[in-house]
Amino acid sequence: MASAKALIVIRKPISEVFEYTASAENGPAFIPNLNENTNITPEKAGVDQTFDWRFNMAGADLRGKAEGIAFEVDKKVTLRLTGDVNATWDYTFDDLGDGTTRITTEILYEIEPTVLQKVVNAALLDRINQNTIEQMFDNLKLILESDD
Repeated sequence: MASAKALIVIRKPISEVFEYTASAENGPAFIPNLNENTNITPEKAGVDQTFDWRFNMAGADLRGKAEGIAFEVDKKVTLRLTGDVNATWDYTFDDLGDGTTRITTEILYEIEPTVLQKVVNAALLDRINQNTIEQMFDNLKLILESDD
């Protein structure tokens, strides 16, 4: 199983960062190439929340389902993804004081033998995924700190 990991510090209180990041509705706004999350049930983020996702990677349209498997307010969100990509997305949140929050994300993933693997070799795929997670954090920081 391959992985990607990154962290970032955002100048916003942990409750605000957590609430925005944990929302499946907000995912397409900050996760690069995430086209949509649909059929979100229930609307409120938490364990057992499910939704359908659609992601574009290297020109391949990937689809599947996600399920919340761990959820601790202002501390942790873990999602299990199944479909064209089987993955676990693990977000941890740390209050650094002074209204500042650190988020660490680790993604463990396996991609089913699809058109994607015929187009992109494994080493390039790992670099694309690492770049995506870093861009995700840059976007999240920009969005959340934009009213400063």
